[in-house]
Amino acid sequence: MKQETGAVKKISERALPYVFIGPAVILITLLAIVPLFYSIYISLLNYNLSLPNTMIRMTGLDNYKYMLTNGPFMKSIGWTMVFTFFTVLLNVTLGMILALTLNNEKVSRQTKIFKSLFILPMMLAPVVSTTMWKIMFGAIYGPINYLIEALGLKAVAWTGETLPAKIAVIIIDVWGATPFCMLILIAALQTVPRDIYESAFIDGANRVKVFFKITLPLIRNFIALVVSLRVMDALKIFDSIMILTDGGPGDTTETMGTMIYKTAFRYMNVGAGSAGAIIFFVIIIVVTLIFLKLIRKDRQ
Repeated sequence: MKQETGAVKKISERALPYVFIGPAVILITLLAIVPLFYSIYISLLNYNLSLPNTMIRMTGLDNYKYMLTNGPFMKSIGWTMVFTFFTVLLNVTLGMILALTLNNEKVSRQTKIFKSLFILPMMLAPVVSTTMWKIMFGAIYGPINYLIEALGLKAVAWTGETLPAKIAVIIIDVWGATPFCMLILIAALQTVPRDIYESAFIDGANRVKVFFKITLPLIRNFIALVVSLRVMDALKIFDSIMILTDGGPGDTTETMGTMIYKTAFRYMNVGAGSAGAIIFFVIIIVVTLIFLKLIRKDRQ
């Protein structure tokens, strides 16, 4: 009897982990894995919502060839990469400056309220923050153009010209994402022992030298983490583009996300849109693997 009870107990102990992770696995399978494979299947079809279902047929890799030879889609990949580079660079740079400022003992005591103010942008939904910026970038009644004209300069058509539109999109993303970088980097700076700084200052090192020779090497893993997270997030930009410029002027601010959405739902070509989504998915995986490899190298 005791042996049977012990056997049942061992079986229950072995099964317990599967009981706990089972619901999560089922949920991930239903919400992520199944839709992914269904998207791959649709990407192999001639699937257009404007045509009857009888027209749906298997076309193989034709949708992938179409998207990879589609000028606007390829241009959107280039702009997405440029956007990601500049936003991540500004996010990390400004986040580091703010983190260093707020982590300073003398300054932090007097500016505790600013820590709360700095994280307000990341609390707003992208739709809300972009709508607010759209009003501020208004060509005629926008506060930003009002200030520009007050300085004696010509008003800028922020959403009507290519370069200003791209700058406006970058500004919105930097404003919304920099607080996240700042919070992570503040936590990183607080892991550096104060004794190391005191020893360096006693040896005659200045603050610039201490930052580059001590601080950066000690928090490089945190920086790599922030950069990798921000790169993956910036590649997926969608809301601010759709609300502020809708991909315009022309198609100069179209990103991969907006092009995929428009191809599938505005132009009704679901098959080509799914192919674009799979290409987008592969690009994100490649970028993620590159950053994971860089992080591993830093840890070795």
